[in-house]
Amino acid sequence: MQHSVKNNLLIGFIVSVLLSLFVNFTMLMHTYKMQSLGVPFPGNYSSGDEFLYYSLFWFFVYAFLLFILDSQMYKLGDRLFCNKEYKTILLSVGVTIVCGIAFFFMYPVIHRFVMIDLLEVDQMFRSDSFVIMEDAARKKATPPASPDPHMSMVLSRATDFPKPFLTEHLFILLTVLLSVLLIRLLNGKQQMMLEYEQLKTEKLQTSYNALMGQINPHFFFNSLNGLNSLIRSGEKEQTLTYLDELSNVFRYILQSNKKEMVTLAEELQFVKAYTYLLGVRYEGKLFFSIQAVPALLLWHLPILSILPLIENAVKHNVISKQYPLQIDVYTTKESQLVVSNRVQPKVEESTGSGIGLKNLWGRYRMLTGKDIHISNRKDYFKVTLPLLNGNGRV
Repeated sequence: MQHSVKNNLLIGFIVSVLLSLFVNFTMLMHTYKMQSLGVPFPGNYSSGDEFLYYSLFWFFVYAFLLFILDSQMYKLGDRLFCNKEYKTILLSVGVTIVCGIAFFFMYPVIHRFVMIDLLEVDQMFRSDSFVIMEDAARKKATPPASPDPHMSMVLSRATDFPKPFLTEHLFILLTVLLSVLLIRLLNGKQQMMLEYEQLKTEKLQTSYNALMGQINPHFFFNSLNGLNSLIRSGEKEQTLTYLDELSNVFRYILQSNKKEMVTLAEELQFVKAYTYLLGVRYEGKLFFSIQAVPALLLWHLPILSILPLIENAVKHNVISKQYPLQIDVYTTKESQLVVSNRVQPKVEESTGSGIGLKNLWGRYRMLTGKDIHISNRKDYFKVTLPLLNGNGRV
């Protein structure tokens, strides 16, 4: 918080300095021209620097005070109007404009006090006096024999309010309002990004934990049952193959918390190992068809995206000799991966919570910014997963 306040003060200081230099640029050029030509300034001082320094300082203080005031009004508005941005903006802009106008009307009083009463500099030093100074520079070579009546008229104008400075004050006021608002928007965007990343990490971890909690109990129990039946049947070669595929599945699942995105080739290799275990469990009842275009094998998707879909199909459909289940996994011309199966609902199947699909949708949206598409028709249930090219980022 303290670091942010220091940054805002530094930004306000820099903006104020730049604005002061900008609005005094014409005066700086005139002063430089008069000094380079050696033309004396009217008044008690020969250089004219006093008024220039005063103008630079005034506009710097004017801009800096408005910047600090506007920033503080935003903070006050945040406390008074929680989550109501438009009210905060109206409060800050309104107060800043009123104070800016008040400072503007204070200018002639302060100008008269500093330049005339304090420094005893003629009131000649005003923005329109430099026009007269240029006239004097052009006439330097042939000075008039008698006093210039135009110069006398200007000198006789005692304490007129410098009207040209109205434009400078309005310009600074509007620039400060826009600058503070822009800084606020940028800070808000940065804060939202930090909060989003934090929520994203927390949600991904929650989704992963839920996925593991859903997979592990059923998977471990069924895998051990399948291994037990193979050992009892005495099929040594198939038992060894089963153990190899089981170890591949375990390894992939254990590594899944260290990765977010994997290639389609890696995911399908895991799916083939997993479907082999299911094939042993549902021998002659469950069939898989896995087809992928070679060009898409290096495309990416979130890790363990296909597993919940297969688990969902096995859980909610009848699988028997009379009603075998076919699960198809294939890619499309639109660079998508589709997992579909024929709907064979169980007789006493209750409506599930859909937590597996919800977790998959949440992880997919978080990691890719894209949505999965679910088609639940009368005969077929199909889920379409977008694939991502390159490094797996949108």
